[in-house]
Amino acid sequence: MVANFELSLAGLYAGLAFVGQAICKVIGIDCWGGFEISPEAVLDGLGYAVVPMLALLFIQDDAIVNAWAPARAVRDVEDGELMEYFEGMGWQFLPIVIAGALSEEIFFRVALQGGFSHAIQASASLNQTPQGLSALTAIVPCFAPFAQILAVVLSSALTGSMYYVITAPKDPTYVIAPVSRGKQALKDMRKRFEVWNERRTMKKIYSPLMESLLALYLGFEWLQTGNILAPMVTHLVYSNVVVGNGLLRLHYQRVKLRQRVASIMGYRKDL
Repeated sequence: MVANFELSLAGLYAGLAFVGQAICKVIGIDCWGGFEISPEAVLDGLGYAVVPMLALLFIQDDAIVNAWAPARAVRDVEDGELMEYFEGMGWQFLPIVIAGALSEEIFFRVALQGGFSHAIQASASLNQTPQGLSALTAIVPCFAPFAQILAVVLSSALTGSMYYVITAPKDPTYVIAPVSRGKQALKDMRKRFEVWNERRTMKKIYSPLMESLLALYLGFEWLQTGNILAPMVTHLVYSNVVVGNGLLRLHYQRVKLRQRVASIMGYRKDL
């Protein structure tokens, strides 16, 4: 079962990379995003990975999750994906995460971001007017020319939108729940439904938002380094931390649950 799932994911990521390469060929841009193996690019990628890793570990802390609803929503989505795709895996998740990080960088960064940047800079309406030329060449402080910044924003927005369409929980046709008679029981049921619906809504909002922010961060990193290897390394490290930390947390939760069940059963036997 796990082997079949790994093969299907490998095919999905290979297809994503192939589509990205095809887009680059059609548009006529560099298919590899300035890829060059160098120690500097690897170090840059490791350095850039620190910020999203620390942000993730902070958001996933139990105290933050219990106190902040958006963090709870992000963790709920992450736990659902881990239990659906990586349940029962050991080290096998590593090649899947590596393939996913590399193919997503080729598609979202090289193809989409590079394609948007090329399309904006090649626009006749912008290149034929002084206002358009000034907009294309104006430098956004500390970052890059406006056209490239706009390409980063557009590609990150598209990334979040695609993630929303693919992963957003579908609204159920109906909900089955036990309902007792009495006004108080109906009020309690209504409150529970409102809480459930609020958590579903927050999952739809904040999980794609996190993906958009990560795409925005990786897009700026590519602009700064000029080598797609740097954001590949950042994405690779970040994804491994996300999956590894999540699987470890779920494992400890199961261990605590088994211990609690064993203690309850032992207490009942003593009675």
